[in-house]
Amino acid sequence: MITQEAHLSRILHLVSPLPVTEVPLGDALGLTLAANVTASVDLPPWDAAAMDGYAVSLTDFTPGTLPVTKTIPAGHRTPESIGPGEVAAIMTGAPVPDGADTIVPLEVFHEPTQDLPADITFDQVPEANRHIRRRAEDTTAGSLVAPAGTFLRPNHIGAIAATGTASVYTARQPKVAIISTGDELVSPGAPLGYGQIPDSNAPLVAATLESLGAEATHQVRVRDSAASLEHTIAQVEHTVDAIILTGGASVGAHDISNYVLSAWQHDDPDQAIRFGDVNIRPGKPQGFGLSPAGTPVWSLPGNPVAVFVSLHIFVIPGIRKMQRQTPHPRIHHVVTTQELRTPKNLHYYMLATVDDNDRAVPLPSNSHLAVKMGQATGLLHIPPEIDGVPVEGTVEYIAL
Repeated sequence: MITQEAHLSRILHLVSPLPVTEVPLGDALGLTLAANVTASVDLPPWDAAAMDGYAVSLTDFTPGTLPVTKTIPAGHRTPESIGPGEVAAIMTGAPVPDGADTIVPLEVFHEPTQDLPADITFDQVPEANRHIRRRAEDTTAGSLVAPAGTFLRPNHIGAIAATGTASVYTARQPKVAIISTGDELVSPGAPLGYGQIPDSNAPLVAATLESLGAEATHQVRVRDSAASLEHTIAQVEHTVDAIILTGGASVGAHDISNYVLSAWQHDDPDQAIRFGDVNIRPGKPQGFGLSPAGTPVWSLPGNPVAVFVSLHIFVIPGIRKMQRQTPHPRIHHVVTTQELRTPKNLHYYMLATVDDNDRAVPLPSNSHLAVKMGQATGLLHIPPEIDGVPVEGTVEYIAL
């Protein structure tokens, strides 16, 4: 039996990072940074008002009525200054005038209005250094905003834009073909004949890829026919960065994925598609290698929970390497609310729901229980050297 560690190591050895390209920031959501992004400006670029109000110089300040000598709106382009005895009306985000020591909110003096008064009466000396956003208090020009390997989410896009960057270098989006095999499969929603089931694997794999920022360019269903599978792979092999097959990875008479892919000839035998049992449950039968054209090919089991586990343990790390991300999943520890009895010498994965207090409720995890998969928030992992975990015991958890 192949160890999980050896199988994953081979995947990461044979998968290569994709080329780097420069893309406009507006097109970068869901891609992965291939180079650090640094701030091109200080942020804020100057002292700025944090509230609508009045900028005041506290030099020789005496309470009383003072004239409002100028108004400084957001976007004001001319540097301003005030001296002792002067007040400037200022709007949120506007540059603070030179000489101002504090900003007193507009609401202290009157209700918000567009018609500002000509003077303001102070009953006491205002508190210094209030409601001013100091230059570079967020970041300084040249500082790191997002490191290479960052999967760009909306918050990253906003932060990068705020520091004056219009384009970023990212790994190219992986293009992946998904092939589900099996005479029993029909499209979800199609009438079911006797012995038929809906194909849940292709939507599951496609959704997983899309969530990673990859593109499922093909979703093809193939009957248990070696000729059909060979024809399908030949059609897509040169247009994608990876191929993922579900079903047919074992050694039965109708396991066409194993039959077809094992027959491929390679100049370098280390790159050949290798099939075997991996010490993991569910998902023991696995295949992986490069096609004759050099395209990474994963061959996964056919049962949906086994596919789900295989995606997280073997496929996602490879896709992340293509994207120049850290390949390994983020693992933390939770407390199980039930005793877990597991087979020794296997990496055992269980569907589970985990609450905000990191308490896990295991779910039935037989490889065919697709609806239970939909209830899970993640996977519990019990390593092969352990054959059980007691109630309130600590266990590894991979969040979805």
